[in-house]
Amino acid sequence: MEAWKAKQRAIKALEERLREEERAEARRDHHARRPPRPCGITVHTGVGCPLACAYCYIYDMGFPGAATPYKLSPLQLAYAIAVNPHVAVGERGTLVAVGSVTEPFLPETREKALQYMQAVAAFLGNPIQVSSKMPPPPQLAEVQRGLDVLISVTDLSGRLEPRAPPPAERMRAGAELLKRGVSVTLFVRPIIPGVTDKEVARLLLFARELGYRRVVFGTLRVTANIAKRLRAFGVDVAPYTSELSERQVPIKYPKGRFVAAARELGFEVLPASCAANVVAHGQACALCGWGPCGDVKKLRTDPDDVKEYLEYSGYKSEVEIRGLRVRIHGRISRLDKIFIEQATRMPVEAGEY
Repeated sequence: MEAWKAKQRAIKALEERLREEERAEARRDHHARRPPRPCGITVHTGVGCPLACAYCYIYDMGFPGAATPYKLSPLQLAYAIAVNPHVAVGERGTLVAVGSVTEPFLPETREKALQYMQAVAAFLGNPIQVSSKMPPPPQLAEVQRGLDVLISVTDLSGRLEPRAPPPAERMRAGAELLKRGVSVTLFVRPIIPGVTDKEVARLLLFARELGYRRVVFGTLRVTANIAKRLRAFGVDVAPYTSELSERQVPIKYPKGRFVAAARELGFEVLPASCAANVVAHGQACALCGWGPCGDVKKLRTDPDDVKEYLEYSGYKSEVEIRGLRVRIHGRISRLDKIFIEQATRMPVEAGEY
């Protein structure tokens, strides 16, 4: 299976450049173990964030209000992803999403974020996407063909993001990347009831004038603490949820009119952020119920290719492709199931043990 062969080549190339203690540290890291979701694997360029956006979930997860660059070197980070047994390596492998528990382009994390993306692009080739509330640096134009940059906004005022750069500033910086041929997507996330809905038309018009043509609308997830912080900014989300606790729950707010307004202005509206990564790289994915995304004709998978991987892993199973699904007649481990899904971008039907 080509994804497996690409994985072994990447591991070997990186092992030749890392000392054993560096390899051992990378193998212990959660990037080397964590199963990717259908939308891909997130890369942490740092830990903590000082922006203190009112709706941010990382503080409830125990992350600090100050940012420190992530501990791994760029080669270690690429190696950790490569040795992760769940991850498919290569240009059609597991999607990589940069930024999660910090802002990737803070002064403290910017250099490492760029270096991480450069290492992943050079040694793995996986499709990369980065999300930011800071003005994205122009060096992104040199990272990877197809790289997708999400410019995250909730509204044009930025009043819920008092320590972040103004939304117009980050959107203009994204527009400069658009002029250089980079895929840049407007990421209206999260939709804040009583805030985003009041000026979505103005936000979309401003984005269109700057050259944006692709948008994703994201859902707000709240805890009791997040709801409390939002109330301090004059936003009450209680009418939109029946539960507030320490657990994150999504706010059920209809996106229909946002989608309609965007399409009327000529935007391509994508169902999720990972879809922008898929489309920007000219690929396709059918792993979750939001899709399929992209050109599904590109999801052609040779059952013999999957069977070759299964035989290498010690299985004797027949494989067939039914529509946009891989069906394996037999039981396989959950790890192997996830790897095949990541390599094919299609759900796998098989017994598990």
